[in-house]
Order: sequence, then structure tokens, then C-alpha cells
Amino acid sequence: MDTPFATFSASIARLVATTAPLLCAVRTGPNRHVTGLMVWSDTIVTTDQVLPVQDLYTVVLPTGGMLAARPGPRDRANDIASLQLDKRVACQPLMPASAILGSLMVILAADADAAPCVRLTVVHRMLRSAEGFVPVPDLAPHQIDQGAVALDADGRLIGLVALGPNGDAVIVPAAAIRNSFQNAPQSSSRQRTQIDLEAEPVPDRARDAKPDGGPARGWLGVALQPITIPDALVARTGQKSGRMVVSITNGGPAERAGLRVGDIVLTVNGTSTSGSHVLRASLGPDRIGSAVEVGLLRDGNRLTARLIVAAHPE
Repeated sequence: MDTPFATFSASIARLVATTAPLLCAVRTGPNRHVTGLMVWSDTIVTTDQVLPVQDLYTVVLPTGGMLAARPGPRDRANDIASLQLDKRVACQPLMPASAILGSLMVILAADADAAPCVRLTVVHRMLRSAEGFVPVPDLAPHQIDQGAVALDADGRLIGLVALGPNGDAVIVPAAAIRNSFQNAPQSSSRQRTQIDLEAEPVPDRARDAKPDGGPARGWLGVALQPITIPDALVARTGQKSGRMVVSITNGGPAERAGLRVGDIVLTVNGTSTSGSHVLRASLGPDRIGSAVEVGLLRDGNRLTARLIVAAHPE
């Protein structure tokens, strides 16, 4: 039987595994690097004060490969710098979150090979600034890894770790990153320069059969977000994409069946979820009360769960 502590530990491990593919190491000199966060398929952000001005950078990806990157827009007032990769890579951006005093934070940094390094801390205090309150994590000076990613307990992006005015660690909020680049001029080589931190999960539910009070729609109580399967797991899963569980409704069919945030839904009744309408096809009004078999990827292992379709509570 899992103890509460074991469940908590496993949830942190899943969060790390989900976020690690977005971390990279930006080489800044011999035996020196900074942590970068992929926020779009060709865009990396880190803290401005630790990124030297160069014409070209080498970026180590979590897959072990390397790409060239060129300097992008900088916002020195908010301590934010961006890099533009010469080649697009698969990326599922993190959703933004606001910090709450006393809440847990998971800090993820990349080592020189882009392997993740993890710390667990709390929001120690909120520092007043001209733009509002900035979260201060409980990190000793020697634990400050500028450019590291701060996540909340749901795996959403609180911001980037930076060095504050008093030598303490502070968090550059996700909202500041979004605001810094949302008006950046578009380059001729790409269709988008805005950093995408607002990609909300879209629940895969069937729409009402009749908008005028007809039969209720089927419901599983889960919100999903498209995700690319890591290359190392493609052979095991047999597909290159799936849908990650990003939230679960308390008491809903998904929670009762044992699904967890961070699970990757691979199939529904044997059909791959790579398509956009697979779940909706399984959630018509006529399916309420029937069973749905869901194939999952959890911690690198294939699992099967059986959910009973419920009527939507609305």
C-alpha cells in the first residue's frame, strides 16, 4: 500500500520527468553553462544577467544533441533574455502560475549535459517591487542556479530563478516573461516571436447533443493536453504523441479509476489519442454508464485503466 509520503514522492518524480524535456544547457564558455527553458519550438529563455552577449550560442538539448542559437530579444529591466534556435524542436510549453506564500516549489536546473537537477523548497516571502510582489524561494546563496525553472505543485511555471538585489534568490514571474516578449517584433524567419505561456489544456469532452436541453454529454472528469512522446519511449508506446493529464476533477471518473496528473493517455478503447477527436467520439450521450478502456504511460510503464463514463455535472 502506498503511504502518503510515497505518493507525494512519486508525484514530484512525475513532475520532474514531465518538465525535464523542456530544459537545456546554454554553453557560455569553457566549462560554463546556464539553464535555459524551452518556451516555444525555437525559443529559449533564461536570466539576462548570466547570459553573456555573443553572436552565437551552443545549446545542449535534453536528448543529448546540440543546436546553434542566436540572441533574441532581451528585457534587462526584468532580467530576461531569449535565444532563437536555428532549428525547431518538439516543445509543449508550460502553463503559467502565480506563487502563493508558503506554497511548495520544485526548482529544476540543467547540468552541462542538460540532465535535470532538482531541489524542493517553499515560497519563503514575497518581495515588493515596482511591478508587484516577487516570490522569494527558500534557497541558500550556494543553491542559486540562475535560469533554473520554478514550478508549482501542479507542474505549472512560476518563473525563472534569478539573483535578487540583496544576494537572495528571487523568481522572475512567468507573467513578466510573457509580457516582455508579447510585443516583440516578428522576424522574417519565423511566424511567431511571442513566447507562449498561455496554452491552456483543452478538456476532451463531448459537446452537448442538443443545445436546447437535450441529452447530457458524457464526461470523464479529466483535462488533457497534447504532448510529444520522448524518443526513448516511442518504441515502447508505438506512437509519437499522446495526451497528458493536466488536471483531474475530484470525485470524477478519472480520479475513481486511479488516473494521476502527469499520466499520458495513449489509447482509448484501443484507438490512439494522436487524433484530436478520439475521446469525443467515445463520450456521446449514449455512452453514459458504459466503460472506456484507457491505455496509459506512467513513469515509463504501460498501464490500462477502466473508466465509467458519467453524465457531465453541468
